[in-house]
Amino acid sequence: MAIILDMSAQVRTKSADTLICHCYQVSASSVLKAIDEGDAETIEEVTQLTAAGSGCGSCQCRIQRLLAGLPSECGPCALCPGCGHIKTLCHCEAA
Repeated sequence: MAIILDMSAQVRTKSADTLICHCYQVSASSVLKAIDEGDAETIEEVTQLTAAGSGCGSCQCRIQRLLAGLPSECGPCALCPGCGHIKTLCHCEAA
């Protein structure tokens, strides 16, 4: 699996401390490690490595954003004019 992230170090550092999965208490840094070191390229592969996304499913939007090289935080901004990765359970302001 290829590394698909294209985020700046500043954006990645800001996102790294964010709690991504509340069900399993998985942080963005753990998801990024699964992507970078575990070669995860899909939500399913991140889930296999971290358990994130296997509970209620509301974090799958944030996982997909990290996979796409975006910050995990959803919201209306220049980086997220409507990311297209919004899940039904996500409360993203950009939806």
